Amino acid sequence: MKPAGLALLTLLGVGFSATPLYAAVPAKFSFPVARAPHPLPLDPSLADPAWATGAIPNGAGPWQDVTTRGPAEHGTTAYLLYDDRNLYVAFKAEQGGTPITATQSTNDTGFGIDDFVGIGIDTSGSGSQAYYFETTPRGVRYQQANENVRYRPRWTAAAKADGTDWTAVMIVPLSALKIGGGSGQTWGIELVRGVAARGEHYAWAFNGIMTDAPSGTWPTFQDSRWWGRGTGLNVAGTRPHGRADVYGLASAGVDRELFQQANGTFLPMQVRNYGVDVSLPLTSTVSFVGTANPDFSNVEIDQQTIAPQEFQRQLVEYRPFFAQGANFINASSGSRTPAGAVTTAPNLVFYSPDIGPFDWGTKVEGTLGKQSFGALAFRGFDQTTGNTFADEAYGYEHALPDGTFYYWSDGVLAHHSIAGDDSTIEVGAQGRNYHNGLVWFFDHSFENGSWVPQGHADFTQVSADIHKPNFEIYTSYIDTAPNYNPIDGYTAISDVRGPSIFVNFAGSTPGVKNWTWFTALDRFVDQTGAVHQADTQTFLNAVFKNNFSIDGAGVAVGQLRQYGIPAGPGCSGTIVTTSTFTGYPCYRDGETLPYNQYSIPIGYGDGTPEPIDGNYAWGPFGSNYVHLFTLTTTRPITHTLTLGLAYDGTYQRALSNGVLDSQWLRSVTVGMNLSTESTLTVALRDINGYGGFATQIGNNLAVAFHERFRTGNELYLNYGSPAAGATIDRLIVKYVFHAGADAGT
Repeated sequence: MKPAGLALLTLLGVGFSATPLYAAVPAKFSFPVARAPHPLPLDPSLADPAWATGAIPNGAGPWQDVTTRGPAEHGTTAYLLYDDRNLYVAFKAEQGGTPITATQSTNDTGFGIDDFVGIGIDTSGSGSQAYYFETTPRGVRYQQANENVRYRPRWTAAAKADGTDWTAVMIVPLSALKIGGGSGQTWGIELVRGVAARGEHYAWAFNGIMTDAPSGTWPTFQDSRWWGRGTGLNVAGTRPHGRADVYGLASAGVDRELFQQANGTFLPMQVRNYGVDVSLPLTSTVSFVGTANPDFSNVEIDQQTIAPQEFQRQLVEYRPFFAQGANFINASSGSRTPAGAVTTAPNLVFYSPDIGPFDWGTKVEGTLGKQSFGALAFRGFDQTTGNTFADEAYGYEHALPDGTFYYWSDGVLAHHSIAGDDSTIEVGAQGRNYHNGLVWFFDHSFENGSWVPQGHADFTQVSADIHKPNFEIYTSYIDTAPNYNPIDGYTAISDVRGPSIFVNFAGSTPGVKNWTWFTALDRFVDQTGAVHQADTQTFLNAVFKNNFSIDGAGVAVGQLRQYGIPAGPGCSGTIVTTSTFTGYPCYRDGETLPYNQYSIPIGYGDGTPEPIDGNYAWGPFGSNYVHLFTLTTTRPITHTLTLGLAYDGTYQRALSNGVLDSQWLRSVTVGMNLSTESTLTVALRDINGYGGFATQIGNNLAVAFHERFRTGNELYLNYGSPAAGATIDRLIVKYVFHAGADAGT
């Protein structure tokens, strides 16, 4: 009998044999970057003859389509020059037979919905300081930096369409980049392109191990080890200007003092009316960062989460103090193997989104050659619990430029008046052999202090991985002690030890742009020898040439053991609660619960401006049998209006007594691009249900306005919050006074 995924492909008329992957651009392919004879104009006609001297060669082959795993259908020509002040980048994008998509008109809003061209730049040469700059056929600008999600430098772009083709030019000030300086520098270079009508992504420096990603999340910095090399750059590594942001905030309404906590609840808190964030460069690549009275109103996050868009957002740390150099503090994360089980979120020694409001902090972060590092300290008082805290964290990594070897260490020293003291140190290393595809990984951390009930806990992981363009086989063994749980970190589950494995096959076939088949298994026991967690998962992803897609159809069969936690000392007394995290040391009343889910997700037009996605999932999940329904779509109405619609439902019955709970959500969101630097978004959600969900019903109106001025100053107006279950009668007005270098630089 055929596996379910193969049967599905057969029904769709798809053969299983994989299309051979095309030759990859070698990681060390290089070209000399030309110096501009004079400053080039922001002219998308590319009339200046100097552009010809900066034509970028195609390396070992033509541009590749990362989505279809074959040659790009539409031709792209790119140019790169530089002088003492700027980088000059230009593109000629052929697009005959495919409509040009340009629906957005506000910078930094709706990335991935339109066609775009872009350049990736790694000034460190080792992936520690890398940047992307992208623009659309309307000249709308986007940018990312792997060291700061708030990266918003001032740079310029212009574009124009000419029949079936379009051209674009970008001018990026060197002051927007952190550059070590010196003669004969070599930078990592990547060129990228998105074709929205087809939902496809092109890359100039391609390797078969590269993977595609949903619109808005591609391109990724994980691929920087495959980038080509631009050589011969002579750029001065001058120390950039410092910057300061001073905010003023006022709130009004019945719920004016109601704010979201780290755990997602909304509780009363005294409003902070002002505060300051500063960044002072110590060298060209190292900075001091400080904050006093930082804002906790989350208005910036609301701006990001409320706007309608196709792809699901993954919330990351956005507070300026924690955002700058975040990947340097979390040295064990990034492009390396995540620590933890295959079927859970990775373990992190330091996870700043879990840290609520704090009073002040200081940090030093940056890079020196092959090293990246960061160290921070912050202090605060949690007025909801009366807890004071004084915590420090650090991270250090050494990385070879070709990605063949990393080693790192990070840690946290935490002191909490109520929770106690907690010190965690982590060390690890990873190596990669590009010839045979072997990747090995080792990570160990130990935790001490009164926060740990037994005073000490360890986490260890070793893994080996064979990673080839068409497949990957990964094996791992982890050992997590009972109650290992760094106080400022993230630990999915403790008291588990055992193996895990996954196998991933990828390819393309006639009628299918790309497909992946993923299967994973793990089995972990606790100190009693009982199975604490066990999972078997298998999923199919496929993107078809008729615009339909299957986004993770399959089954996840799991079991998780829980124990009763007694009230008295010495494991005595009645059971007051249960825990799946650990039953140590009592292991009372052990019970294994099923966590099974079968899912059928279908999409149409994913990666295009008008996607429709639906999903039905069902199965026994904990103490309930659950049915989940999801249907979402977004689409531009005009160049300035975007509509988002969503319908979600949860319908479950208790396995013990058949009691029914249900919850249904309907939402309508309208986003308005008012100018190139201002947006207004209105969202209305309605939640109803009965049973245990009855406490979560209500209507939620949220309105968000944001404008960034030419000076770098910013204005936020927020009514309500899209994170709440019901309307919060709260209006927030926040103005940020900006001085010095641009945000996030």
